Amino acid sequence: MLGKILRFFRADPRPERRERPLDDAPLPKLGLALSSGGARGLAHVGVLQVLEENGIEIHSIAGSSMGAYIGALWAAGFSGKDLENLAAEMHDRRQLWRLADPMIPPMKGLFRGLKARAHLERSLGDIKFEDLERRVLVVAVDIDSKERMVFRHGRIADAVHASCAMPGIIAPVLINGHRCVDGGVIDPVPVGALHKFTDVDRVIAVSVVPTFADVDEGRCLTEEDIPPSWYRRLGTAINGNLNLLARGNMIDTFRQSIRAAQIRLAHESCKKADVCLRPEHFFAPWHDYSGFRRFIDAGRKVATEQLDEIRALLEPNSKTHEIAPFKPMVGHDVA
Repeated sequence: MLGKILRFFRADPRPERRERPLDDAPLPKLGLALSSGGARGLAHVGVLQVLEENGIEIHSIAGSSMGAYIGALWAAGFSGKDLENLAAEMHDRRQLWRLADPMIPPMKGLFRGLKARAHLERSLGDIKFEDLERRVLVVAVDIDSKERMVFRHGRIADAVHASCAMPGIIAPVLINGHRCVDGGVIDPVPVGALHKFTDVDRVIAVSVVPTFADVDEGRCLTEEDIPPSWYRRLGTAINGNLNLLARGNMIDTFRQSIRAAQIRLAHESCKKADVCLRPEHFFAPWHDYSGFRRFIDAGRKVATEQLDEIRALLEPNSKTHEIAPFKPMVGHDVA
């Protein structure tokens, strides 16, 4: 009895949470699907900060590529502020280049990605999926079987490394006999994975992938699409003959083609979510980590604007988003 009295009067320093009346139905479990998107994916950090500040509990989280990276760190105990500090460390392009480990010759990719994985392991160590309190799903794709791999067991750092292995840039990652690359290729906003592999009742999707409206309104144009000055034309001509990533060259063409497909895939996935947060889309290269502040602010802004919609998902009697039954698909890791 004394213990119950002490617990009743104990102060709780965390944000106020919505408590369930004893006679009411349990609060719905919320799932969070975080999209791929390179540096733009740092908007996920802003969304997580707003959820933390408002005491909104997330039961399960699924991520592709950058979404997997941020979601895994957050589930492992990094707060939204911690993630912002990590982003600030990467704002210097020289720091980014320290993680580069070129492949010579570049037959499987431009970089091995081993330095980037070592950097990730400094944060995650040997943590396994089974060690986490929240359910975490990391999405990649087996480029041989064409299956979507949904990692739920084993070392998280290995799965995140595979999910972030951008085709043509980072060499494929071998896990349990599967050659895996970037999860954003096959499932840029993994809403379906949450519905299939967890028991969540509602899903919040956060997508930094451009929408059809962004395409129609020209927001997907890059700075190279702006008529250049003479010195920019000279620089572009020199760069185009030396850099595989330069506009119009092999890797850029490959990446832009994948991006076009992602727009439609993301559109279909977001329709399966109960709430979809779309941070403002503005021009930025995929590797523009120096702009971390504006990406995080964009995430905070959209989450704050739709906070009432998110809170409504916690109402026990609120209507669940209706989803068509899943059709059987090949492979136990496919959804």
